[in-house]
Amino acid sequence: MNIARATAAVVHALCVIVLCTLVLTLVGCSRMSESWKEEVRLSDGRLIVVKRTAKGTITRDIAMRATGWKPKETTLRIAQVDGAARPPVWRSFLIPVVMDYDPASSTWSIAATYMWCSTWYNMGRPVSPYVQYISVGGEAWRVMPLQPSLVGRRANLLTHIRPTGESGLVREQYKEMLWRTSSDQFKSISTSWKTNC
Repeated sequence: MNIARATAAVVHALCVIVLCTLVLTLVGCSRMSESWKEEVRLSDGRLIVVKRTAKGTITRDIAMRATGWKPKETTLRIAQVDGAARPPVWRSFLIPVVMDYDPASSTWSIAATYMWCSTWYNMGRPVSPYVQYISVGGEAWRVMPLQPSLVGRRANLLTHIRPTGESGLVREQYKEMLWRTSSDQFKSISTSWKTNC
């Protein structure tokens, strides 16, 4: 009887250890931290390369395959561009969709959107799904109302970021291929949109 209890206790302890190890492994494997460079075509026709990062949590299906990700932070670093003041690194929990530069006002602008309904709820359910950030003359980024000049602008940034990582340099042709299958919110800046939230 004592041997049976001891054996059962050992088996139980081993099961707990295996389960805890599995949970810790899955939690560790669910973290995502990716970085890549990306070609971006500005409205004036210039093609620049930006450095990007994405940090978050990988979402998985029941078979533990990566199905997507939930962002915690995305960044965008603009390299030195001729005739343009370089802004600081842009950081947000939102996904950048459109980036542009206006040489007349020395203004960089980024329009970003949410990826998850919980983010939209936490933002107070705004009327527009887009937030615009600007940096004038290399100063810090600040939030402002979405400017009408961005409405209708086609996405020029990668929005379908793979949780398994991107290649070293994401080219325009690759983004064009993904653009065709993206949801409308990530294709272009629009004032009319439907939420599934």
